[in-house]
Amino acid sequence: MKTFRTFKMVRQPLDAVWATMRDRLGEVAAAMEDLEGIESLERVSAPGELRLLNRWNVRQKVPAMLRASLGGDTIAWLDRAIWREERMACEWSIEPLLLTGQIECAGTTFYESAMGGRGTRVTFEGYFDLKPGFAKMLPAALEPAVGSFVESIVTTVIPRNLARAILAAADLIESERLPLAATASAAAAGDQPSR
Repeated sequence: MKTFRTFKMVRQPLDAVWATMRDRLGEVAAAMEDLEGIESLERVSAPGELRLLNRWNVRQKVPAMLRASLGGDTIAWLDRAIWREERMACEWSIEPLLLTGQIECAGTTFYESAMGGRGTRVTFEGYFDLKPGFAKMLPAALEPAVGSFVESIVTTVIPRNLARAILAAADLIESERLPLAATASAAAAGDQPSR
């Protein structure tokens, strides 16, 4: 089993980052160059929590020499998440659509106020495990390459995409805040008596 942990800080308030990542992930994905998109498949609310099922589709393709062994050329995964309001944490598990049933990956993303309440720190931690016997499906010569490729996706691509998603969410929040600030500033200027 391999563990990973990363964090990202952005200059946007906690509530805005939390809500944007939870409720507007498809819009966030549109700003990310290496994603084709994130498709919302299921959304179930309960008191204090929200359960989501999303499919992440990556633009990068499986290398040609590994396609037959992995069963496809598309890199995608199902993301099952439970957003727990009280803890400001999202518990998730990822099911890669390659080597189905052979990979276990899960963790938690924590959202915390930072920068004196003017920012948010997002900590992403989890683990990854290739189940014993995954290599039975592969020619022995490809086992190391496949293991390295899958590990790279889970421990590098997925955390990197989360960090990029956090930055894209912050940009989305900022882009919506700027027109509101300009409108408020113009309205305030219009209320000033002329001299």
